[in-house]
Amino acid sequence: MVQSNSIANDVDQILAGSRDGDRVAQAKLYERFHRTVYGLAVRLVGRCEADDLTQEIFFRVFAGLRSFRGTAGFSTWLYRVAINECLRYRRAARPMPDTLAFEPLSPDGAPGQRLEHAEILENALRDLEPQLRAVFLLRHSEGMDYKQISAVLGIPISTAATRLSRARAELQRLLKGIVEGF
Repeated sequence: MVQSNSIANDVDQILAGSRDGDRVAQAKLYERFHRTVYGLAVRLVGRCEADDLTQEIFFRVFAGLRSFRGTAGFSTWLYRVAINECLRYRRAARPMPDTLAFEPLSPDGAPGQRLEHAEILENALRDLEPQLRAVFLLRHSEGMDYKQISAVLGIPISTAATRLSRARAELQRLLKGIVEGF
């Protein structure tokens, strides 16, 4: 518990410095959270655009730090900014890249089989509606519970649960179609 309070205090200090324009604090904030934001961007928009989009997300984070009230945790606010930016990007009608693989589905099995599984999942995720994809990834890639998903997306908990259920059903339907096509 002391360690998590220490981490929270460290983030609070970094946030305070970042709000004041301290470049060292901003670099620490970026260093602490960029991998999480990048991973989310890869899963939502694809690897090809994730680098640029991650930079854009952090640009918006630094520009909006003064408006961060702290009513939710910083990571919740950061996820919200990241997802909103990814969804905005997707709405701009840019085509979805063919690759979303960030990590293999399972460490079991041969590398070729893991790659094949990852490609099948990529295809299904690519076809999933962006709002459903966001809920699914927050739950299964980021390990968030319904309450956290609700806070990140700014939706009621019941809506988060409904969207996750729809995402799972749609993914199951898409995966069945992909597998049957082989």
